[in-house]
Amino acid sequence: MVRTLFALKNVVTCNNSFEIFRNGVIVVEDGNIIYVGKREGLPYNKNYFDFIIEEEYGIAMPGLINCHTHAAMSLFKGVADDLPLNRWLNEVIWPLESKVDSESLLYGNYIAIMEMLSSGTTTFADFYFFKELIESVRTIPIRSVATVALMDMVADGESYWKRLKNIGYFIEVVNSVDGGRVTLALGPHAIYTCTEPLLREVVKVSIANSLPIQIHLSETVDEQNYSRLNFGMSPVEYLDRINILSNRVFAAHCIYLNDKDIRILSDRHVNCVHDPSSNLKLASGIMPMYSLVKQGINVCLGTDGCASANSLNMLGEMRLALILQRGLRLDPTFPTAKDVLLMATLRGAKALGLDKKIGSIEEGKRADFVIFNGRSPRLLPEHDVVSNIVYSSNPLDITYTVVDGKVLYEHGRFSNLDIEKIFDVFGTKALALLKDAK
Repeated sequence: MVRTLFALKNVVTCNNSFEIFRNGVIVVEDGNIIYVGKREGLPYNKNYFDFIIEEEYGIAMPGLINCHTHAAMSLFKGVADDLPLNRWLNEVIWPLESKVDSESLLYGNYIAIMEMLSSGTTTFADFYFFKELIESVRTIPIRSVATVALMDMVADGESYWKRLKNIGYFIEVVNSVDGGRVTLALGPHAIYTCTEPLLREVVKVSIANSLPIQIHLSETVDEQNYSRLNFGMSPVEYLDRINILSNRVFAAHCIYLNDKDIRILSDRHVNCVHDPSSNLKLASGIMPMYSLVKQGINVCLGTDGCASANSLNMLGEMRLALILQRGLRLDPTFPTAKDVLLMATLRGAKALGLDKKIGSIEEGKRADFVIFNGRSPRLLPEHDVVSNIVYSSNPLDITYTVVDGKVLYEHGRFSNLDIEKIFDVFGTKALALLKDAK
């Protein structure tokens, strides 16, 4: 049993009351938070602890939750910067993916996870190559949702059907990861890559195994046109007809939505993932977030992959989401800094079905949190600590990233990693991949 005391200047809990404790402490026992509150109320003496981490100016908050990314796409950062989504996929990304090898994917995940940990992310929902993701999170013990990618409107479509039929194998692999840090999701790619029979089978498997579903939805005008041409309805209406929409679904992008679509998403309690950097860079459009929130829809945040967004920095994604939505509606009151911080923490946990375990700093939850250096010039003065985090902070301000009570990143260093080897192998593999593709 390992007991650790974190003593800090401020603890931003992101709990339902949004409590902030000045001169706060977090007590962690074997990865669980057993006390959070003011230092003077600490029910343990110092002899109780195996480790004491005192950060006189530290600001703790829940670890950020990236609800949609493709981690190993770090290999493709910068290779297709100026293309719309359909050409980006068909002309560059899918041809590259057909040539990538397992070791490249593994090191692509390592680099992505290192970027996430160094910018405050403690949980991410991946939508990419399953085997290499599992291997990577065994080495770097971050929390993850591993998505089984599914599509059958491709040359090897039958192989994806086999994945769905053998879902028990994937469940077994995920359950074998220490500490329950990894959960499983089904990943039908999109309505333009999955047939209706496949989507209907996804619904059956999801219900039978209580598995969440991650899907790209209403991302582009092309997708809208495809749906109208082939099904005579919007993508949301089409998925609703198949009965795939429910509170188990977290849908990425959700840009092109009419009033009827939004009512359907609200009625079905679908979770929507805002990916502003990727959507802007690909010129796909902007999520109508105000209309979604107004209808009671849970909206969370994601970065998408490095091939489209070029960054996995959720701190930057929070700030961009806030100022983008204000500029879109010419409304300086929505969203607030508190709104987007919750989108990146507790609401993200809800979208992934993990809000009983993570998303806030509360007794009984797992110890996933980050600590900022409150003496950073970007985090001063202390008029509003939440405003400072959302509007002003950057990854340089993060001093600790903690997952399951374990410090994985501390003052610019990663725990138990040969980072020089990772950098060397990743760089060699990424450059060779592009060279071979030319």
